[in-house]
Amino acid sequence: MTNNPSVEKPKDLVVSPPPQITGTMSKTRVMAYTFAALLAITIITAILWWPAMTPHPDLDYLGLTGLFAMPLGAILLLNALIAVGVAVVSDFIIGKAAADSEINTMSAAVFGLIVALSYSIGVPTMAMGEMMPISMLSAPGCFIYVALISFIGLVGFKKLQGLKGRKLFNPAATAKLLVLLPFITSTFLIKEHWAPFAEGGLEVPKLASNLVTDYMGTQLTFSGYLQGCYGLPGAEPGSLNSIMLLTKFHGWPGGASSIAVIIIGAILIFFLRDYFKWRITATYFGSAIAMSLIMTGIYGGDPITRLLFELFIGSSIFLGFFMATDPATTPYSRTGQIIFGIGLGVLTVIIQTYMNFFGGALLALVIMNLTVPLLDRIGIHKPFGR
Repeated sequence: MTNNPSVEKPKDLVVSPPPQITGTMSKTRVMAYTFAALLAITIITAILWWPAMTPHPDLDYLGLTGLFAMPLGAILLLNALIAVGVAVVSDFIIGKAAADSEINTMSAAVFGLIVALSYSIGVPTMAMGEMMPISMLSAPGCFIYVALISFIGLVGFKKLQGLKGRKLFNPAATAKLLVLLPFITSTFLIKEHWAPFAEGGLEVPKLASNLVTDYMGTQLTFSGYLQGCYGLPGAEPGSLNSIMLLTKFHGWPGGASSIAVIIIGAILIFFLRDYFKWRITATYFGSAIAMSLIMTGIYGGDPITRLLFELFIGSSIFLGFFMATDPATTPYSRTGQIIFGIGLGVLTVIIQTYMNFFGGALLALVIMNLTVPLLDRIGIHKPFGR
C-alpha cells in the first residue's frame, strides 16, 4: 500500500505562499510589470515636482534650518534609490543567511518603490513651524525615515511575517505606521489644522462640518486649505480640480498626479487582469464616493470638494491601486475582495472625517487586514469528496 502512487502524502498537500500564480504568468513576471508601473509613476512625479524647491525661499518665515535645498523631484529619486536599495540588499542577505527564505529581488524592489511612493515629502505653503516635523518631509531627514521603513517592513513584515504562512498585515503600511507612531500627534493627527489662529493653528474647516468656517468675518473654506496645502510653493494657487487631479506638490509622491495613477493603474489591470485584484480597487472607490455623499448629506457643504479630497488625496488614489490590492494580505475570493474594498472605503472616510487623519486610508488598510482570515471563508467552496 505504501508504494501505491495514488496514496496522498503530507508533502503533496503543501501549498506555496501566495500569490498562487500558474501558467504563462509567473510571480516574477507579475512583479516585473508592477515594478514598471511604479517606476513610471516615480519618473512622472519627479518630473512634475522638479520645479518645486524645498525649502522654498518664500517659506523663510518658518525658520527652517538644517534642510538640503534641492528640487523636490530629486529628493523623490533619492528616496526611491534608498528604499529600493535597502529592500533588495536586506532581501539578499536574508535569502543567503536563512535556508528557508528565497531571494526575490523583484518583489523586494517593488516593495521599496511602494515605500518611497507612500512616504509624504514636500513642505506645504500653509505649514507653520510648530505644526509638523518639517525635517521629516524634506532632505536629509526623509532619507533616514524611508530607509527605516524599508528595512523594518522588508525584514519584519515581509520576511519574518511570511515564515508563519500567510502574511496578515500589509508590510509597507504597517512599517510606516510603526516607525512614525512616536510622532502620531504631529504627523497623522495634526489637530493644529483646526486650532484658532490665536493658538498657532490655521482654523481650517473640519471635515465633520459644512467645510466652511468664519474667522473674524472672513469665510475660510476647506477648498482654500487644500489649495494652500498642495499648491506649488511660491506660486499662485491653481484651481482645486487641477491640483487634486493633475499635480499636488506635497504628500504621497505616488498620488501626486491622480490622472497618472489612474492611467497607469488601468494599464496594469489590463495586462494583469487575471491576477490583479481589481474588485478591491473598484469597490474601494465606489464606497468612498458613497460615504462622501452621505457626509455631504449630514453636514452639507460643497460635495465636489469633499469628493475631490476623499478620492484624490495622494494616499487614497495610490493605495487603492497599489497597496490595497496586495496579493499576500488581501482576500482570495471574489466575494471577500468586494467586502474588503467596501470596508476599506467606509473606514477611510470615517477616519478622515472624525479623527483629523488625512492618511486615513493607511490606517483603514491595516484594520481591514485583520478581517482577511474571516473574509477568506466567504465565497470559497469546500472541496467535494477527497
